[in-house]
Amino acid sequence: MPNPKLFIFLNALSFQLVWWAGVLAGNQLVLLSILLILGHFLLSQAPRQDLQLMCLCAVIGMSVDTALTLFGVFVFAQTPYWLALLWLAFALSLRYSLVFFQKVPVFWQALFGGVFGTLSYVAGAEFGAVLLPHGQWVSGIVLLVIWSVLFPVLLLISRGEYTADLTQESRQ
Repeated sequence: MPNPKLFIFLNALSFQLVWWAGVLAGNQLVLLSILLILGHFLLSQAPRQDLQLMCLCAVIGMSVDTALTLFGVFVFAQTPYWLALLWLAFALSLRYSLVFFQKVPVFWQALFGGVFGTLSYVAGAEFGAVLLPHGQWVSGIVLLVIWSVLFPVLLLISRGEYTADLTQESRQ
């Protein structure tokens, strides 16, 4: 097992590789993303908690993206399997490479989430991974509002209170 700092670095690197693979190659590099996610679990010292967090947060994120697609904020040329994998990798980063956000006030979590969540999608659109039919400004405002709420909520979930409750309930 790698030391904790190395694991955090590998987690951040893995998330970036999944993002770039998806945005630049779409579904063509999903195997790489799957292998990187599986690698996380091979090295993790808390695979069960990571799996629970990944599933819960990724379902929330994929649901938000699906709603945005159904409402026409996003348009994809083909089913974006890479985006689902990106959500899995992002969820895994919440307890590791993004854990430092746990220590900042919710206001800053909302601000950083709103700005960087939005920029991630706008950058993806610039690379042709997603179309924003309402334009960058309208789509950006919608994403800013959503990510200002979504990121702090996902950080709250990643603290473990909810996933710990799921574990306890499954044992009863």
